[in-house]
Amino acid sequence: MKQTLLKYPTSTIHGTLVEFKTDDGFRLHGFLSGKSSAKTCIIYVHGMHGNFYGHSLPFVISTAAMKQGFGFFSMNTRGHDLVAPVYYFAKKHSATKKIKMIGGTSFEKFEECVFDIRGAVRTLRNIGFRKFVLCGHSTGCQKITFYQYKTKDASVAGLILLAPADDYNMQRKSLGRKWKSVVNVCKVMVKQGKGDETRKEIPGRFSARRYLSIADLQRVESRIFNYNGRLREFSKITVPVFAVFGSKEQYADRPVKEYLDRLQKMTRSKQFDAAIIQGGNHSFTKHESDVAKLVVRWLRIIR
Repeated sequence: MKQTLLKYPTSTIHGTLVEFKTDDGFRLHGFLSGKSSAKTCIIYVHGMHGNFYGHSLPFVISTAAMKQGFGFFSMNTRGHDLVAPVYYFAKKHSATKKIKMIGGTSFEKFEECVFDIRGAVRTLRNIGFRKFVLCGHSTGCQKITFYQYKTKDASVAGLILLAPADDYNMQRKSLGRKWKSVVNVCKVMVKQGKGDETRKEIPGRFSARRYLSIADLQRVESRIFNYNGRLREFSKITVPVFAVFGSKEQYADRPVKEYLDRLQKMTRSKQFDAAIIQGGNHSFTKHESDVAKLVVRWLRIIR
């Protein structure tokens, strides 16, 4: 039988695979592209179930950004993919022991994203970059916002929020009457020391502890872009911010313009800009180049 080979569109990005170390001993990876003479680097942080290479959006943005003289680093967090091995290096006396752990979105601790982003910034600074623009997609938006809220990193020149969706209210909407019971199940599991276990009634194949991170307003991740709330952490950000939604955002419980208006009202940023990509969904599928053009235009403004 004759085989038919499927033809996929391909593109080539030249760069370097970089391993970087976090303050708490993990080793993660990312892909660095751009000229070595560039002084400003965009750090791209993926969303849930994502990684540094599996989504076309960062590579379309990187191509446009490199033409304007920016470096671009698409990084893994310890929450990359749904479930994935992550490696912890423990020092004991003069020896270093490599320990394999189960990580990924299902088991990550959101607050530890600070270690991941700080590790990337430190490594890129050692390479020669001096300024950084943090660019997050989906949950990557919560992560870069939390990082800047916690660290007030003076080397960060701005934040780009691509589809900063409201996980908390979307979970309430999607589960309806089941929402409270699922949250209660997770709370009981955590109290019983079973927070890292999964159950079929918990959405997204999350562990109980991980699900509470987006479904319990006592947890910072659920608050960051709870658009019915005070946006306390976001409102502490003073660096320039650019927020972008697609008009067909499927993880929205209201028109996306209302999200952007809320961010505009609550921001204390030196410069806040927003855009809606007509026809764009959560991943900006088939609209990646539209996002890239707007991102590069904004980068030139704050340069």
